Amino acid sequence: MATVKEMVDGLPGLFNSARAKGYNRQIQLKISGDGGGEWWLDIKDQKCTVKDGLLENPRLILEMADSDFIAYFTGKVHPMELVRSKKMKFTGPMTEGIAFNAIWNIPVAPQG
Repeated sequence: MATVKEMVDGLPGLFNSARAKGYNRQIQLKISGDGGGEWWLDIKDQKCTVKDGLLENPRLILEMADSDFIAYFTGKVHPMELVRSKKMKFTGPMTEGIAFNAIWNIPVAPQG
């Protein structure tokens, strides 16, 4: 099973640049647990770059546990299930959270 760091480093490979046209954002990831950490995504000009650490004034903050992060990006759990169960927390406009979910090539998880 992949670690959070491996998943974070692999996000540019899951990024769907066609769906991200005009989506220029900086997004903070705060992942708790033994494998967690803090990274931020610089998404602009249809490219995604991962950076270590905390970002000042991100437009969106995504917080979740390490196991939930891995389950989300491997398609083992539907993002709405994580949101409903309060295992995934977005801080920022809800529309930003919806747009965030749309820019990744994640295997489709069954909705429960």
